Amino acid sequence: MKNMTAFPHKRLHAIGETKNKTVLMYHGWGSTIETQMLLAERLAQAGFDVILPEIIYHDTRSPLDDHFEKAIMQTYFWKTIFESIDEMNELLSVLNLSKEDTILYGSSMGGFIASGIFFKQSGFAGIVNVNGSSSFVTSETIFRDRDGRHPLSDDELALFKSYDPKYCSRDEVAPVLFLHGLEDGVVPIAGQEDFYSHSPRKDSVLFLKYEGINHSISEDMAKDILDWFKTNF
Repeated sequence: MKNMTAFPHKRLHAIGETKNKTVLMYHGWGSTIETQMLLAERLAQAGFDVILPEIIYHDTRSPLDDHFEKAIMQTYFWKTIFESIDEMNELLSVLNLSKEDTILYGSSMGGFIASGIFFKQSGFAGIVNVNGSSSFVTSETIFRDRDGRHPLSDDELALFKSYDPKYCSRDEVAPVLFLHGLEDGVVPIAGQEDFYSHSPRKDSVLFLKYEGINHSISEDMAKDILDWFKTNF
């Protein structure tokens, strides 16, 4: 087992009356845990413990020279997501977290990670995915069409499907919140819409869409996130 230093993170303790739940927050591509601190602080004030783990190839964990250089992005974006999904059980053990008391939160790439974990494993308390996708094959197809790249090969498709929440056996009994800007040009909403259209339990999924919002989190979105936490926990 890895020691704590193998999973560097920031932890915020609940302020006031605690909900006895921990929010595990994943940031976006080329970002850092610091970008999540404002919302993390608001969640702590609402009574939740919050942990912001550093993501592989970011912060101090073998960071890349330029996350937004095209070749680097195409090589490491999905590698980062898949490795983060693979290390979840070890992360829970090292941080001494129980699934049933852990709510997953992710924005952008972090949303891909959170959904990849939540729908592949049962037992988590809930999930928030902001401007991410839960349909990996669909989103990668969109990315490749946009960049003029060749389609997924058979081997690549098999790999993607092994992680893709759309192809996981899932039962969304825990509350699910999707939020997405309708004008998102970075991670188009079509990926999340594809997953939602195939979801067998739409009654447990709240999918909020925001007009005039690109790849960002507006104050209205932040308020809706906090309201969802207060309502469900």
